[in-house]
Amino acid sequence: MDWKAEYIWCILGILMLLAEFANPGFVIMFFGIGALVVSSILIFIDLSINAQIILFLVFSLLSLFLLRKWVKSIFKGISSSKNKMPVNSESFIGGKAIADGDIIPGTIGKVEFHGTKWNAISTEKILSGTTVIIDKQDNLTLEVKQIK
Repeated sequence: MDWKAEYIWCILGILMLLAEFANPGFVIMFFGIGALVVSSILIFIDLSINAQIILFLVFSLLSLFLLRKWVKSIFKGISSSKNKMPVNSESFIGGKAIADGDIIPGTIGKVEFHGTKWNAISTEKILSGTTVIIDKQDNLTLEVKQIK
């Protein structure tokens, strides 16, 4: 196989994008983007190695400084104080959740508590959409009962 520069830059770019998964910090990814841009340019224009390196640095740094904050906000997510989870399991008890599907005694159902779905059990049948109160927490399962 003839190792053309555009192939090398493309492989380097893909490897850098994959490396971002191993070390997520939203930095390596932009150098991968820079390498892929240089690879794309080399398909149409033949450039010297010096020009390739300069373009790589320019596109990498431009994308890093212009896009990093935006990309970080997308992947990091934004949390509001009203949706924060309680810190310890004692603060779950007495909390209100909503049944996400029917909960039948002896089986595990689902409830939504502070925007997160939890496994739930109950000694009584609870219909989907019913507001329930949390009696107990056992690891990732909440014991709930219907509000009367």
